[in-house]
Amino acid sequence: MQGGSKSGKFPVFDEKSARSAIKLRHHGKGVSASSVLAKVSRWASAHGKSGILAAVKAARAKDANK
Repeated sequence: MQGGSKSGKFPVFDEKSARSAIKLRHHGKGVSASSVLAKVSRWASAHGKSGILAAVKAARAKDANK
C-alpha cells in the first residue's frame, strides 16, 4: 500500500493527491482531519514541497478557528 494511511484512505503520492487530501480531509470515515494533515505534512517534508507545507499550515489554522 504505497502512500496509504493505516486504513488506506487519502493516499498521497504527488502534489495533486496531497492537495486533494487537504481539501477532502473532513470527508473520511474513520480517519481524523488532523491525521490526514499530519500524513500530508510528512509526505511534503520528505519531498521538499514547501507549497504543500504552507497549505497544511493554512488548513490547520482554518480548522483551529472552527
